Amino acid sequence: MKTPGTRIRSRPVGSAPRPSVIAGAPVIFVVQNNAGYMSIRGGQRKQTSRHIGTEFSHPDGSPYSPDFAAMGRSFGVESWKVDDAASLEPTLRKAVQSGAPALIEVPTDRDAAGPWVPGWWDFPIPAYITDERQDEYHRTRATEQHL
Repeated sequence: MKTPGTRIRSRPVGSAPRPSVIAGAPVIFVVQNNAGYMSIRGGQRKQTSRHIGTEFSHPDGSPYSPDFAAMGRSFGVESWKVDDAASLEPTLRKAVQSGAPALIEVPTDRDAAGPWVPGWWDFPIPAYITDERQDEYHRTRATEQHL
């Protein structure tokens, strides 16, 4: 559901609601909570065969996550946590109808996308990796529009 003038953007939620609260702007933040930085983890795994600092995990390996809905409320933003697909659309409608800043947290499986999701990060392969990933990087980079 996209209304005129809306924009979808990926950004850490930390202080993102603050400007919308100050301005009274009816911005809706949809936070896909995958208990970490999983797109970064996927890039690390693909490019370096390892990952560090991207999973929010306890020492025993079990995942944890901030409560983003509570974080939104702490900014004075009406916030919801959607735990099932059927609740997403009605919650989005409530957020739009509020006419005020709102936040919707959507828990997402941390492995749903996998490490081979499409997209381009210009993340060069370290020189110590000498397998086919070097060739793949240079071949793919050559096809990017920004070059």
